Amino acid sequence: MGKIKLVVFDLDGTVLDTLSDIRASINYVLALYGIPQASLDDVRRYVGHGFANALKAAVNEKGGKDFSADFPSMLAKLRHHYQENAMAETKRYPGMEELLNTLIQNGIRVGILTNKDDAVAKKIIKFYYPDIDFSFVEGKKPSRALKPDAALTLSVLNEAGLSADEVVIVGDSEVDYETAKNINAESFIVSYGFRTDKELKESGIKRTIGSVGELGNRLFELLFA
Repeated sequence: MGKIKLVVFDLDGTVLDTLSDIRASINYVLALYGIPQASLDDVRRYVGHGFANALKAAVNEKGGKDFSADFPSMLAKLRHHYQENAMAETKRYPGMEELLNTLIQNGIRVGILTNKDDAVAKKIIKFYYPDIDFSFVEGKKPSRALKPDAALTLSVLNEAGLSADEVVIVGDSEVDYETAKNINAESFIVSYGFRTDKELKESGIKRTIGSVGELGNRLFELLFA
């Protein structure tokens, strides 16, 4: 086995398909303020940089006027609604549980690093993957930077007792690609999540992974070649 000891997974669009529930919560808030609803494709574009940025993008695109004075209340309503409804339609990607188990059984640690709010990230991971022994599940916390911030990522790795060259980062967006790039770590970017292959390629990502099965093959080629 090589030097890699940990695979860090993004959450949304990588280990869980959360898009429908995120959309429902965003649309709940938009409806309260008389703002037109967002489609699934709209929400795909909004997510990746945390709830505040996703809601801001939705309001700016759909709102038709300045809602800046209302925004703190809107964001609080979004977070509360999602906290209560985060598991209505969310589902595991087929094969992901098996992949996580196989990595652990072969001596590779797995963790979650996400821009989703920390409390709800921990809640839904525990619900959907109760038998997976994650080394950590880390989400957005107050006064802490978001991915792709290098200091954030290195701090999480340091707490795990690892350095960037012992890690592979797996995600579904340019945010995850930049997260890995910023700490000089290996990355695998999937196109089965919230960004299309075309969008990822346009972001400068040369090679993408189209399925969980392919992801497993690529990981094991790297880890155990």
